Amino acid sequence: MPNIAKVLREEISRISRHEAKVAVTPMRKSNAKVRPDLADLKNRLSALEKEVKRLNIVAINLVSTQPAPALAPVDDKVRILGRGVKSLRKKLGLTQEELGKLTGVSLGGVRAWERQQGMLNLKDASKAAIIAIKGMGKVEARKRLDAMKPVKKAVAKVNKAVKARRRKK
Repeated sequence: MPNIAKVLREEISRISRHEAKVAVTPMRKSNAKVRPDLADLKNRLSALEKEVKRLNIVAINLVSTQPAPALAPVDDKVRILGRGVKSLRKKLGLTQEELGKLTGVSLGGVRAWERQQGMLNLKDASKAAIIAIKGMGKVEARKRLDAMKPVKKAVAKVNKAVKARRRKK
């Protein structure tokens, strides 16, 4: 005579396997439909990452091969005052750091200019940069700042995003 406990255990096991199979079957079918799409997306992602790397190299080479803009001769009679630099910065809606980027001077340099009383004793390059900025409007100043953003920072952001995507996989 078979052991009733053993028979019950086997029957419960059989029924639970059947129920699990019934519950999992729809997911298997949907997974089977999604797998080709997922593989296609992975292939497209890797192709796009390669293209981004290639374009970053092209952009870095393009930026590094462009000649530096020639400086126009600076008129020694132009007077640039500290308060004039500050009012120019305010007119253009720039921060001291942004004005420093446009003129090629550090933040501390711009602060010193704005604090100084009277006429500023500037190098020719700084004087030429300020004179060039005087002829700009807000929109042009913003465009120049955006164009000056280093390509390397953009490359770093893209690489960071790619690494984040890989970690999610």
